Amino acid sequence: MEWLQTIDLSQLPLPIIAVGCALLCGALIVVAFVLQAVSGVFDVILGLIEVAAEIAQGGPVAWCGCALLIGVVLAGAGFAFLLLHAPESCAANPTNFCQWFGFLP
Repeated sequence: MEWLQTIDLSQLPLPIIAVGCALLCGALIVVAFVLQAVSGVFDVILGLIEVAAEIAQGGPVAWCGCALLIGVVLAGAGFAFLLLHAPESCAANPTNFCQWFGFLP
């Protein structure tokens, strides 16, 4: 408690103001980074919604190519899923499909 007696009250506000300004600057930097990250996430989400809205508003002719592309991507994903899981399934339940594509030994 002796250190409390050595504090000069005329000099006390200056260090408190300096520490307060330093903390405020640090908090503003953190807030700026957080706002940038949140803004980026919202930009991505709203961009995807905008693309979906443009496809929906284009009519049947304008988005036919997009629908075809989405179908091709889904078919490719389904074929990849089939190739990854077919050997395990063919070992348990051998069928003609397994013989056609060479999954049976």
